[in-house]
Amino acid sequence: MADTVLNTTVFDGSKKLITHYNVVSDSSGSTTKIVDVSTLASNNGKTCKTVRLNKVSFNVSVTAPADAIRMQWDATTDVVFQTLAGEMEYDYFGGLKNTDASGFTGDVNVVLPACTDGDTGTIVCEWIKVYES
Repeated sequence: MADTVLNTTVFDGSKKLITHYNVVSDSSGSTTKIVDVSTLASNNGKTCKTVRLNKVSFNVSVTAPADAIRMQWDATTDVVFQTLAGEMEYDYFGGLKNTDASGFTGDVNVVLPACTDGDTGTIVCEWIKVYES
């Protein structure tokens, strides 16, 4: 069996993207691409290169805090930029920028490490889209 994951793009506009992610763990852990920039709407013919995290609201209930959900910039070696546990909301006023690490794709992954059966997480993100020059 695998984790039960619902990953939805709620809104994909010219400047803003809103995503909703929900997981119920079966204790196996999982990785989900929550932003795939290659599939996002363009703006005046320009392709989205990456996104910046503007706001995030989450409710993560895990048995072990070490198994908190991790948000990662996709790259040759993924870069963890946010760890989520508990229930909170962050507003980054202009957005957390992708580190553009070696081999970065502009995509964003959510990782739920090996955890306990029944651990849950819901994440709603508002992203700012960044386009190629």
